[in-house]
Amino acid sequence: MPTDLQIAVNALTWKKPRHDTAWAYYDGNQPLVYSSAKLREIFSRLDARFVENWCAVVVDSVLDRLELRDLVVADDDSATDALRMVREQSGLIDDETAVHEDIVVTGEGFVIAWRNDDTGAIEAFQNDSRLCHAIYDEANPHQMRAGAKWWAEGNAVRLNLYYPDRVEYYGTVREFKDGETPDARAFQPLGDDPVMENPFGRLNMFHFRSNRRKPKSQLNDVIPIQDMLNKCVSDMMVVSEFMAFPQRYVISEAGIVNLQNNPNAIWDLVAAGQGGQPTQAGQFPAADLRNYLEVIRDLSASIGVISRTPRHFFYAQGGDPSGEALIAMEAPLNKKVQRLQSALSPTWRDLGAFLLLLAGQDVPSQSIWANYEQPQTVQPMTAAVITKTLVDAGRPLTNVLRDDGWTDEDLAELADDMRAERVAQSTYADAVLSDAQRRFDQGAAV
Repeated sequence: MPTDLQIAVNALTWKKPRHDTAWAYYDGNQPLVYSSAKLREIFSRLDARFVENWCAVVVDSVLDRLELRDLVVADDDSATDALRMVREQSGLIDDETAVHEDIVVTGEGFVIAWRNDDTGAIEAFQNDSRLCHAIYDEANPHQMRAGAKWWAEGNAVRLNLYYPDRVEYYGTVREFKDGETPDARAFQPLGDDPVMENPFGRLNMFHFRSNRRKPKSQLNDVIPIQDMLNKCVSDMMVVSEFMAFPQRYVISEAGIVNLQNNPNAIWDLVAAGQGGQPTQAGQFPAADLRNYLEVIRDLSASIGVISRTPRHFFYAQGGDPSGEALIAMEAPLNKKVQRLQSALSPTWRDLGAFLLLLAGQDVPSQSIWANYEQPQTVQPMTAAVITKTLVDAGRPLTNVLRDDGWTDEDLAELADDMRAERVAQSTYADAVLSDAQRRFDQGAAV
C-alpha cells in the first residue's frame, strides 16, 4: 500500500507536464506540429513561427462570465459582514480570478488558508495547481482527507502534507539540477520538528475541480484542432512568401542576365534567329490563399462547436444580433459556466467556513452561499420586456427577480424603496388635496 508521500510525489510528477502544456497553449507558446517526420525535416529550417491563438479565446470567454460576487451567511448579517472583511483582509479577493483561471486552464485550482503565527493575520492565497495535489478518501470520494504541495527552494525540493490534525514537512536530502524530478525516496522528514499540530481540526488546503470524476481542462479537446490550425497558418505564410507574387519567365536563346524585374522596367528581348527557338515571355499566376483561409475558418468554427464558444467570439458577424439571437447564441456557453459555478460552489462554501473559523466564528459551510454573477450578457431592453411579460402573466415580481439572480438582500432593498416611493407619492397627493381645499374655501378657482 503506497504512503501518502508516494501518492503525492507520483501524482505531482504525472500532472506537471500536462498542466504545463495547457498553460503553454493558453499563453500562445504553441509548437508547430507536423503530420509526418518527412515534413518536420523539410520545414526544420523555418525560422519564423506562426500562431493564431484561439485557445485564449476559449478560456477568456469562460473567465469573463465566471465571477464570484459574494460569500453570504444565510440569515446572519453580522457573520456575512465578518466573512466579507476576512475575505478582503486575507487577500483572497485578489486571488479569486487567478483561482478561476487555473481551474479553466488546467481543470483544478488550490487555495491554502492559515493564520500567521507571527502576526496573527489570516492569510488565504491561490497556489499553482502544478505544485499541489488533493488525496481523497477511497470510501467517500467527496471527502478530501489530505493535501500536498511541493516547491523548489534553491536546488532542494520542499514538500508539505496537510491533514485535518497536522502538517508534515519533508525535504530532499540532496540537491537537484534544473529539470530533474525527485521520487518519493529522495524525501526525508525536515528538521527536528517535522510535524506541526493543526488546532482547527480541518484541512486548510481547498481543492477546486471542474469535474468530480476527473478535473478537465477546457482546452483538452481544443489543442489538437489548434495544432491543425497553426499548421494551416504556417503553410499559408510559407506559400505567401514564395508564391504570393506572379513569377515571370523568359524563353530565349539570347542572354537574359541583364533583365531587371523592377517597376517600369522595359525588357528588350532579342528575336530568335531563323530556325531557332522563338523568344517567349510570360508569368505564372500567384497562389490563391483563399483555400487556406477557408480551412482556417472551418477549424476555428470546429473549436467553437467543441468548446461551446459562440461564433461571434471568433469572427465578426454581418450586423449586430438582436437580444433574443444573442441569448440563443450564447446559451451553450452560459450553461457551461453555470455547471462550473455549481461544481465550484461547495468548495467556496467550505473555504468561507474555514476563514470564519480562523476569525473566531464557527459557522457550518451549509449556511454559506457562493453568489456568482449571472453569466448571461446583459440586455436591459430584452430583460425588461421579459420581466414585464412574466409579471403581466401573473407571476409575482419578487419571484421573477429571484430567478434573475436577485438575492434576498436585493429584494429587501427593493421593497424598502417601493415603500418609500409610495409614502412620497401619498404625501404629495395629500399636499395637493390640502392646497385644493384651501383654495376652494377661499373661493379661488381650483
